Formats: sequence, structure tokens, C-alpha cells
Amino acid sequence: MVGSGWRAEADMTLRNKKQEWEEYRSEVTAFELRKNLPVL
Repeated sequence: MVGSGWRAEADMTLRNKKQEWEEYRSEVTAFELRKNLPVL
């Protein structure tokens, strides 16, 4: 199938981007620590 190639590529790209986002958002930055730590 001609159309299925781009679909598989798009699915793989979306999976990779979701994984990148999960890794990015799981880290706490120095700014976040300075801003939020005193509240805790």
C-alpha cells in the first residue's frame, strides 16, 4: 500500500515525541525549585 508508509512514519514520530515530552516534563529545573520549594 502506498499510503501506509507515511502513516507508519507519522505514528513512529508521534510515539517518539510523546516519549521525549514525558522525559522533559519529569525533570525539575532550578527555576522551578527556587519558585516552588519555599511553598512546600
